Amino acid sequence: MGSVKETTMDYIINVFFRQRWNDPRLSFTRFNETLTLDASVVGKIWVPDVFFVNEKGANFHDVTTANRMLRVDPTGTILYSTRLTLTLACPMNLYRFPMDRQQCGLKMESYGKTEADIMLHWKWTRPVEFDASVELPQFYVENIRTNRTVQNYNTGQYTRLTATFDLQRQMGFYLIQVYIPTMLIVILSWVSFWINIEAAPARVALGITTVLTMTTQGSAQGGDVKVSYVKAIDIWLAVCLLFVFAALIEFAAVNFMSRQDKNNDRRRQEKEEGEKSENGKVIPQRKEDYATLRQRTWLHHVKNVSIKEEAPPSLDTKSEKCSGQQRPPPERERNKSMDRAKNLDRLSRGLFPLGFFLFNLMYWNAYLLLL
Repeated sequence: MGSVKETTMDYIINVFFRQRWNDPRLSFTRFNETLTLDASVVGKIWVPDVFFVNEKGANFHDVTTANRMLRVDPTGTILYSTRLTLTLACPMNLYRFPMDRQQCGLKMESYGKTEADIMLHWKWTRPVEFDASVELPQFYVENIRTNRTVQNYNTGQYTRLTATFDLQRQMGFYLIQVYIPTMLIVILSWVSFWINIEAAPARVALGITTVLTMTTQGSAQGGDVKVSYVKAIDIWLAVCLLFVFAALIEFAAVNFMSRQDKNNDRRRQEKEEGEKSENGKVIPQRKEDYATLRQRTWLHHVKNVSIKEEAPPSLDTKSEKCSGQQRPPPERERNKSMDRAKNLDRLSRGLFPLGFFLFNLMYWNAYLLLL
């Protein structure tokens, strides 16, 4: 048995196809020995018209001579053996890929002879012999089953012989190439939770790198097997990408929280400056304003007029006392904002690993034990 391809849903098998039947016309009594005839004799005797129902391609072997054998015993029983390489269709269910089991069949029927003319039977003992030393790249042959049925067509009833190969996929390749690398990428994205909040370039670079790596990994593995439904490996890659993307979004939330009070301080300062301007304080905004102010100040000094540059400090004090409220220091509010952002980082350090662990628990339990 050769390679099994998920992309084309077929497999290649190399078989020694042996047929045995009895033809009384070829019996003899002169001597009691089995005759081995040349392969060219096959074209001069009757041979069953057996064909492979699910065959997509086949060829005979002719090196160094035609790989055929023909034996006739005194009773007229004929043993005809030929070596073939077949490409057979194998419809696959890939919902559990790459932890799936497949059943690939080899189906034989008579092409033109109905059941009334020819009846096909398996050999009673060991109908299918499989070389145990043959190893497949991704599959392990668990069992070989044989079956005999009768198929009804418009032209009559035909006997069908079926050999079914139960295949178990060996997921070592996907474990090394897909599952372990993507798991490490997800764990790597959690490193940003331990990086200082103010180190924005480092955290953004780490988050974007992990997201792009996961996207590339998913595109590379998802393009191998193209089906219209979701496979087990697709669920794994999608959830890993979701965790990595969530880690990047978490930093955006942390960065916003850490800068929230700074923005409030800026808006409050602008509001206070506006209130002071309304109370009579002149706040120059441009270079021309500063020059005009200096000129006016000089003129007032010439006229011995004292100009007070600052508004009475009692205004703000009186307003604060009248209101009965005292604003907390800006630095204190800024520390509260930073503490909230740091608490979110600390919370993510526990929630992200816990969520990924629970996902692994459900994923492997579902696909390896339950399904």
